[in-house]
Amino acid sequence: MSHRSTAPRTQRTVLPAVLAGLALLATACGSSSAAEPEAGTYSTEVRDVRLEVDGIDRSYLLQPAQVLGEEERSALVVVLHQEGGTPSGVAAETALAGLRQQGATLAYPAGLDQSWDAGACCGTPQANGVDDVRFLEAVLEDVAKRAPVDPDRTALVGYSSGGMLTYRYVCDRPGTLAAAVVVSGSLESPCDDSITTPDVLALHGKADGTIGFDRPKFIKALGLAPRPVVSTLGILTRSAGCDNDPKTSQVEGTEVRRWEGCRGGDVQAQIVTGKGHGWGKLDASRRTSEFLLTHLIDR
Repeated sequence: MSHRSTAPRTQRTVLPAVLAGLALLATACGSSSAAEPEAGTYSTEVRDVRLEVDGIDRSYLLQPAQVLGEEERSALVVVLHQEGGTPSGVAAETALAGLRQQGATLAYPAGLDQSWDAGACCGTPQANGVDDVRFLEAVLEDVAKRAPVDPDRTALVGYSSGGMLTYRYVCDRPGTLAAAVVVSGSLESPCDDSITTPDVLALHGKADGTIGFDRPKFIKALGLAPRPVVSTLGILTRSAGCDNDPKTSQVEGTEVRRWEGCRGGDVQAQIVTGKGHGWGKLDASRRTSEFLLTHLIDR
């Protein structure tokens, strides 16, 4: 496995339309029966990968980076689907596969029965105590065997209940990620004091009917009232020792809050006025891609 080049990266611009087209193409080209490359070789082929974790058969969709130099390692972006989602479905919806052209490998794990154990939520994994933090660790380890990834440039992107698991991982494994993005998610597990946080982007619609902004809303399908945005961000930033008062600004209908002084990276929230729960409603492909280019891929 080659080592990452120390040469500086050139800042790049991502076009959302190109990202969407590449995402659909990459997903369509995936093959669950694709053979793994021989030892010492590197394949850019999109493929499903199966592995056993804690005696349970698990899987993830792998989309390796496409433009690595001979001495270069890729960033790694692990994308967690929403409740009831699938790896191929969230790959198409999030439209992040264009990042492969920017030097990122993407992995899309599959939740057991299309759900995650994120603490107080959700479904079969939560009811049976499935260790999805351990599963994510296993995915990170397995991807590193199949693609030349840089362990210092790893990110989680979580959508809805996948965002809940992202927050859990940030709190349970502090200091192990370079960046994290949560879209329409909430913190549903404990978060110890004195954590080291990665650079975090929390993206929410202020009119979200599932994850309330400043007060909880009971969701019958989940059997709980998810923690509101304000409460989640308060716990996370206090745990990371961030400045008490975030810097705020308004950008084209979006309230941006930035907490500095945190142990590790900074935390920012983009709160979109008048928008509800959902990836597309929040223009999350563009926002997430821009954040990852700055805070992960071009580091």
